[in-house]
Amino acid sequence: MRPRPLFLLTGLLIAAVPAVEAQDVGAQPNFGDLQLKEAFLPDPQSVSVTSGGSIDVDRGSCSYGYVSNAPDVDLYYTTTGGSGLYIYAEGEGDTMLLINTPSGDWVCDDDSHGDLDPVVHFAGAADGLYNIWVGSFSNDNHAATLYVSEINPSGASSQSGAPDLSLDPLYGNVRLDGGFLPDPHTVSVRAGGSIEVDVGSCSYGFVANAPDVDLFYTPSGGRDLYIYVEGGEDTTLLINRPDGSWTCDDDGHTGTNPLVVLQKAEEGLYDIWVGTYGDDVSDATLYISERDPR
Repeated sequence: MRPRPLFLLTGLLIAAVPAVEAQDVGAQPNFGDLQLKEAFLPDPQSVSVTSGGSIDVDRGSCSYGYVSNAPDVDLYYTTTGGSGLYIYAEGEGDTMLLINTPSGDWVCDDDSHGDLDPVVHFAGAADGLYNIWVGSFSNDNHAATLYVSEINPSGASSQSGAPDLSLDPLYGNVRLDGGFLPDPHTVSVRAGGSIEVDVGSCSYGFVANAPDVDLFYTPSGGRDLYIYVEGGEDTTLLINRPDGSWTCDDDGHTGTNPLVVLQKAEEGLYDIWVGTYGDDVSDATLYISERDPR
């Protein structure tokens, strides 16, 4: 029998090898876009996906797993840079993650979330587009769920100590002069965060890395200033005063809500964090007043 041409055999061999090609960061994502702003609620956000694909991953140090050509989800994240971001997946089979970051770097994970599921943590996550692939370690497909969160899914705090005074506040700047109206001034916030407080005599509660509100206060007539919170969970307050000292409270207002009284409040900047006693998050309202709410 006359032998088949060599180029045909070569073609058959190539066809038998799984595809190794570049993932297309510009392709339309398989399961849509996710647009989130720092301090988003609900937290975590979730997207149902199908893990796996036909492409054998080979991106720098990421050289395992199978993904599709197009991203599964494109995450557009708006942030001051003061929050950590956790991207993780849970599903049937052995899932993995491949992510192209806003800076163009490639990161991946296989089993760090436990039970053959992955998690990738970005400390001080950057603003911008994250292309996300939910892959499988072996060449198969399974139902899975992608999660995006600013809270550590393991239940542990990502950092212990003092939050970052230098970051822009999550809910804006407030400028108040003595005798301000309306009184109280209110700001809707999300209480809690990934920083376990341990600064000065304040060693309880969880807050965001960035302040929730920066208050610039100009006093008049030696008034006291009352800063307090009302929310659905056990909320806390952490405040850095103009002289650089730290003050805090847990249950000084009503129920499990905090109150800080600043007697004859001095002029200057007050960095304010609204926290939670446990490592959960909840909606809350911050109040600033020159009248005692008790």
